[in-house]
Amino acid sequence: MEIVKIDQIPVTRSPRGPKVRQVLSHQSVAINEVILEPNEELPPHTTPVDVFFYVRSGSGKVSIGDEEQEVVAGDVIFSPKDIPHGLKSTEGRFSVLVVKTPNPAYGE
Repeated sequence: MEIVKIDQIPVTRSPRGPKVRQVLSHQSVAINEVILEPNEELPPHTTPVDVFFYVRSGSGKVSIGDEEQEVVAGDVIFSPKDIPHGLKSTEGRFSVLVVKTPNPAYGE
């Protein structure tokens, strides 16, 4: 059994700008926490695998393709592979678990 204490994982900076935590990395899945402060964003980008976003805390906007929606803590959002997606904090701190499946670091 593997138990991850997310809040005990050190926070680093992503090459795209926001704070991140690498929560879990296995061949079948990669999970990172993206932490956005007010008015910060993770710019739109594509991934070669499907992505799920789980809003851990706060509220903000998720963009997928041409769509953009307000989301709040507890929401789960699906983004298909090869479609641009991004995150924006609108007010307070916005924390999102980003789940990539399969893990793109292992190739397909």
